[in-house]
Amino acid sequence: MFSKELEEILDAALADGVLTDKERLVLHKRGQAEGVDPDELDIVIDGRLAKMKRQEDWLRPAPPPLNLTNQKLGNVVKCPSCGAQAIGGSAVCSECGYTFSNVAATRSVERLQEKLDEFNRRQEERFDKRSISSALVHFFGKAYGIDNPFKSKMDIISTFPVPNTRADLLDFLTMLQARANSTGPQDGKRKGSGEEDLSYAYWLLYTNCINKAKLSFSKDKDFGPYFSMYDEELQKTKGILGYLRRTLK
Repeated sequence: MFSKELEEILDAALADGVLTDKERLVLHKRGQAEGVDPDELDIVIDGRLAKMKRQEDWLRPAPPPLNLTNQKLGNVVKCPSCGAQAIGGSAVCSECGYTFSNVAATRSVERLQEKLDEFNRRQEERFDKRSISSALVHFFGKAYGIDNPFKSKMDIISTFPVPNTRADLLDFLTMLQARANSTGPQDGKRKGSGEEDLSYAYWLLYTNCINKAKLSFSKDKDFGPYFSMYDEELQKTKGILGYLRRTLK
């Protein structure tokens, strides 16, 4: 629909499922430079945000009761640098870029693992090997491509919302860097053995996190090593060697 460059910026801005005023302004400026109608761009943005919210609601487990006596939600604070108002819990001031301290990380690492554990639990319950009928469903489902736990896990990982706070994003990148492989099997299983290999799904999520970091924390020196290592990993996908690495997995 849009140019490749605008689509990449749009994907990076929406990777965490939240669009800040600063990110929307960046998208409008880019769209204006390419002759894109701002109202049309807003419709696309809001549509994608709504779709991501529906996916997140489907995957999200029931939340525990909130202890409202120890937590204030939605409070407005002032940036100590420029005085602009910001919602309590924000990581960065949208006006001047000041990084707020004492922002609790949402621990996306644990949330992603919980989703995968929940999926595994449901699979075990659904295909209980003690049940003949369940075993038949499992067998024929695999034969006809109906049951594909590899693809389901790949989707859970690759579409997982990117963290929005600085601390959580750094923590998430550290975890993903050890698991991501740009040349991993794109169907989630190794050729020959058929064993599970979700490294390519982690690579897709890692890419979304890097794009988000470049958009929101491009001048933050703590993200520099991640940018460099991402570029090195990306080079593995280039040329004939990159093609061979992907096809032989």
